[in-house]
Parts: sequence; structure tokens; C-alpha cells
Amino acid sequence: MSNLETYKSNIAGKVAIVTGAASGLGKKLSERLAEYDAQVLLVDINPSAEQVSQEINAHLSRNATSWIVSDLCNLQDIQKYLDHAIQTYGHYDIIVNNAGIANEQSLFSQPDSTELDRILALNLRAPMEATRIAVQYFKSTGRKGIILNTASVGGLLPISIMESYGTTKAGLIFFTATCKNLAPQVRVNAVAPYFADTPLVANNRLVQSYPLVKQVGLMLPEKVIKAMVKAIGDESLAGDTLMVAMGAKPEKLTFYDSISLHVTSYIVNGTVNRYATALSSYFARALDSILGYIRKPVPHKQSQE
Repeated sequence: MSNLETYKSNIAGKVAIVTGAASGLGKKLSERLAEYDAQVLLVDINPSAEQVSQEINAHLSRNATSWIVSDLCNLQDIQKYLDHAIQTYGHYDIIVNNAGIANEQSLFSQPDSTELDRILALNLRAPMEATRIAVQYFKSTGRKGIILNTASVGGLLPISIMESYGTTKAGLIFFTATCKNLAPQVRVNAVAPYFADTPLVANNRLVQSYPLVKQVGLMLPEKVIKAMVKAIGDESLAGDTLMVAMGAKPEKLTFYDSISLHVTSYIVNGTVNRYATALSSYFARALDSILGYIRKPVPHKQSQE
């Protein structure tokens, strides 16, 4: 059995919840999970989630999906859509914390904290709250669960014009790593894709002005979807983040594993004076490695997969 067939088998028959499902990666992943015989609850603040659900059902000639309108900045709405999944399907197995927004202007050009508050609430607090509730549900019911967080390469590379967005995605990657010990009952993973050609990215002038985007371009969403399927279906992954870029295969991020070993060693051995210099050097090497990964040329035969 191929890896993909294994992933399909692990997804088939499951109940999945996908936030931000009305467009972009959330829509495409919802379509893919439904194609792999999962029941999918589409969650979005945009009522067009209903139309997306109807289109998927019509395409598959079965009621593979349902939908609910939710504002994930409202904590009560998070509990509401999770309860709705149980009421509709009897349980849930997979949660994809995909909904997110990017800042429209630099933090230091904003007149107040309105945009900052919303980015923090949607990109970081909402996934953490959904995970908190879901983990308690899985533990109380004895069910196995899978949680996938959509992070970003913006959480690995400090981008001065996207301070708020990058900070939330870095936090999401860190949060995912802290969930490692929940396995095997609950596997929490993340994907950190380079900027993909989705409405969130294509319509954001800050992303379009970023020098790396001008140099490399945007990635096809399909490559991200394949990595998301792997993060859900690969039972060897837990607390892991898969980096995704155009010219390379998805690569498991080992950044926090190495950092934890370094920091623990320095603390235990009392070598605090060496800590700052060594850690700074490690960060520099890690950033160089990430940039090199992103800049790998796309093989002509693969056409970005």
C-alpha cells in the first residue's frame, strides 16, 4: 500500500471539521477530505460556506459535507461549531484549524489595536481554544483525534512588514510542538507553507511587496493540500510541523527539538554565558537553512506538483 493509500485509509469514515472552509486552502482541503470519504463540517464566517458545501455534495453525489457560519474571534462560536459537529454526526475525529487573516499594513502604521486584536484572536487564540476543547473531548470519550494547524513560513522568517501575522504563526508552530506528548491518542501537527496562491495571499499587498515573493513567486495550493493530507494521515507524525515550499518535498521541522536540547543543556550545565552566543548562531543557521529550502528551484517535470 502506498503512503497516499494509507493516508486515505486513515481518513475514510472519519468526521472532520475544517475552519476557513469557504475559500483558499480550507475549501480545497474540504473537497479532498470529502473525496477520501470523510464527513466534513465546513466552518467559516462567510455564508458562502453553504454554497461550497452544496457544490461538494453535488460533485460527489452524496451528502458528504455540512456547514455552519461562525466567527472564531468569538470563543462561544468555537464551542458552538464543535457541539454542532457532535449533534450532526455523533462525534468528530479531525479538526483543521485553518482559518486565519494577515495584516493589511505594518503594525506600526495602524492607528489602534483593532487589527492586532483580531489577528491574535483568529490566528492563535482560536486554534488553541479549539484544541483545548477537543483534547478534553477526546480524553473524556476515549476516541483518538487528529488536529492540524495551518501555520506559515511567515512564522519561521521574521518579516518586518508582517509583524502581527508572523508572530501568531510562530506561536502556532510552538504550540503544536508542545502538544507532542498528547500522542498517540491525540496527534497535533501543523503545516508551515511558503506563500501559496490563495485569495488571502493574492489580495494582500504586503505579501505581494515582500522581496522573496517577488523573487520566487507564489506556490500552487495543491502542494500544500498534499502536505496537509500527510500531516493528518501519517500516524508517525505528532507535534510536528511540515514546511512546504515549491522546489522541495515537505520537510519536518526539527527546529524546536534542537532548541530544547540546547537550552536544557545550557541550563543543566550552568553555562549561561555561552547560551546567548551559541543560540544566536543556531538561529542564524536555521534561518539560512529555511531560506535555502524555500529557494530550491522547481523541477521542470514536477511543475510544482
